[in-house]
Amino acid sequence: MTSEDETAATMTTEEKIQAEIEKAKGMKISEMKMKLMAKGVLTSHFVEKDEFVRAYAEAVVKSSESGLSSGLTGFKNNDGAVEEVEDDGVEGITEGLPHYIQLRVEKLKEINNERDALMKEYLAERAAMEAKFQKLSEPLYERRKEVVLGQMDDEIAAAGETKEADGEEMDKGIPMFWACAIQQMPVTQGIVSEEDIECLGHLEDIKCINDDNGEGFSLEFHFAPNDYFENTVLTKSYDVPNLLLADEPILKNVEGCEIKWKPNIALTHVEVTKQQRGTGKNAGQVRTVTKKVPRDSFFNFFTAPSMPNLETMDEEECLRVEAAFDEDYDIAQAFRSHIIPKAIEWFAGDAMEKELEAAMEGMELKE
Repeated sequence: MTSEDETAATMTTEEKIQAEIEKAKGMKISEMKMKLMAKGVLTSHFVEKDEFVRAYAEAVVKSSESGLSSGLTGFKNNDGAVEEVEDDGVEGITEGLPHYIQLRVEKLKEINNERDALMKEYLAERAAMEAKFQKLSEPLYERRKEVVLGQMDDEIAAAGETKEADGEEMDKGIPMFWACAIQQMPVTQGIVSEEDIECLGHLEDIKCINDDNGEGFSLEFHFAPNDYFENTVLTKSYDVPNLLLADEPILKNVEGCEIKWKPNIALTHVEVTKQQRGTGKNAGQVRTVTKKVPRDSFFNFFTAPSMPNLETMDEEECLRVEAAFDEDYDIAQAFRSHIIPKAIEWFAGDAMEKELEAAMEGMELKE
């Protein structure tokens, strides 16, 4: 074991991360993106370079501590040659400073560690508060569902005067409630096709369940029995370690679900049948081939974006993959933060105006 290895063995995880942060500060964001995503760390919604650097350093340390080769120490320059990052570590920054300054730097590190501990307490309390709020909201959402499905029609009619003529048949509840709300939201309206609308008319409720640890959430779309698929619930789940922080979210993992389409009714693809004539020794023979051709549909949302082998991708391909995850997460957040809690406002068309008013009030307060 070299002296360098012995030093690394005595360092705490945070010290190792800080060392890797210093090494990575001179790298390009595009390089870190590709290497991070290759290690399964999705970079959706990172904004500041410091966020990439921190995530990169954590990935390096995690790989080294698990006994794996990090694969993150060298990058190709513009000429295609591999450049190794100088391994000066944190000491390279402070060793030239006067001793009394070094002592002050160490004190700042101690303070920062205390702040990190405080942040852990904050996240635990925030997660508990989110869980409490979710539990208090559930009865309200259940009453909303009862109204939408017509389970409170008689109670509502008894409390108010109906204007329909005697004997006129009335719809139960509010037909197409969720379909209308989804189409009013700019982020989600663009993914709804005309063919989707009738199917979305069977959508009875949408729920968001936050993880107990505050590091992710799941969306549930509850459907009445219909002619399109066998599922009664379609789900999409997200792992977001920093979900409760004000920072841009780090999207770690996404899982969708399989839609069990009924025969010849799938909205996400069209089955095209072709006849192929054999060649060579099979000449004269004809076989029938069925191919699934993808088409635009809201229900593609339930297929999570795929993560290819990023080690073999160029920067442009990497950016396309990241854009796909960005769009997917934007849609999920549209449901989680807007459509689910304010469904009636989106249905009635009031939501955009209210959100703009709230934004303007916020700007006035800042001024």
